[in-house]
Amino acid sequence: MSTNISAQVLQQGNEEIPEEEEYDRYRDNPDLLGEAMPKAARLFSFDWASGYISPFRQTPQDILGNLLRNVEFSTPGKDSLVDLGCGDGLVLLQALATFPQSQLIRAIGVDLDMSLLETTRDKIQQDKSATPEDLASRQLTSSPEGSNDYAILPRLELYHGDLMNMDETLSTIMIPLKAGNISASSLHDSVYAGQMTMRRIVQDCSHIFVYLLPEAISKLEPLLLQALEQEKIILSMQWEIPELKKYQTRGGADQRYYIYSRSP
Repeated sequence: MSTNISAQVLQQGNEEIPEEEEYDRYRDNPDLLGEAMPKAARLFSFDWASGYISPFRQTPQDILGNLLRNVEFSTPGKDSLVDLGCGDGLVLLQALATFPQSQLIRAIGVDLDMSLLETTRDKIQQDKSATPEDLASRQLTSSPEGSNDYAILPRLELYHGDLMNMDETLSTIMIPLKAGNISASSLHDSVYAGQMTMRRIVQDCSHIFVYLLPEAISKLEPLLLQALEQEKIILSMQWEIPELKKYQTRGGADQRYYIYSRSP
């Protein structure tokens, strides 16, 4: 699950939220955590001191597959995806394995968990023939036929930072290697010149994916509503986004995903 945002959004000053309230968040949503586990045993758990407000949970691949089948990427203009709270990067990797470079040019992940991002990067770079369930369903640098239409490495970006801080410079975990030909190399330099911030990423991307707890989504609603008004497409796994309800075009509670767009 993609979910690391500043704990400031759920804290007032230095007041700590009681542990009982933490468990209450999951009482009505047992599928989110499976069975209730002791706090120390949860995957990433709630770590207020470090800034996390949600546990990491891997995105369900069957639901993600259904969502992606209802998303259209195309160049120019509708060819980039950002996962806000990307976790292990599964959403990005499956999207890159589903859509060729002629449709999806950039897949960007931002998360607050540095160690998870670094582990994902290292695994991707070391395993040159990973599949989408392991990393992607196609080879990372090229397809078996020698084409790079579905290559992962030339299109994947990972950044470390706080989703709630729009202008803070993000730490770069992974960016595509510079291409060999002159035109692609010039594009690379223009895209990655300067500092990368949340504001710049949201402005650059045509599709925004979130798989966050409702408390976290509510804090991102202003950002998502503004993005929608800029003709961007919002993809939400599991949770409806109340402020965007009138813009829902596909999905629903029974499908466990929601797609929002100003265009039908």
